[in-house]
Amino acid sequence: MTVIYMPKNSNGTVHSSKDLNQLINYVMNPEKTNDFEYISGQNIVNIHSACDEMLATRELAIFTGKSPKKNEIFGYHFVQSFSPDDNLTPAQVHEIGCKTMKEYLGNSAEFIIATHTDKPHLHNVRPDRVLSQVV
Repeated sequence: MTVIYMPKNSNGTVHSSKDLNQLINYVMNPEKTNDFEYISGQNIVNIHSACDEMLATRELAIFTGKSPKKNEIFGYHFVQSFSPDDNLTPAQVHEIGCKTMKEYLGNSAEFIIATHTDKPHLHNVRPDRVLSQVV
């Protein structure tokens, strides 16, 4: 069984560039992702510069006249967790995660998705920046 949720400690929202950077570093942890094997991105040129790219999109929006909002959301944090009883491989979990997020968001977001393999329950973790909010 698959469960998708936003972590309770943040309600799934990221409100600063520092927190976005920390989240991306956590999501991309090589010890959790089989040394970066299970990481993909959308509207990201290089997964290792994902935070810089997301923040550059924000800066571009500000430069073109969009004002930052009070309590601005810098991104969202979702987790998609699978039961060990599902008997899925990390590659299958990653593919399901990519398809789910692309269907959910279409082409409107910058995101990375990482499949964490360090626990018995495989799970996808995804920070994103919804482009329609900033452009």
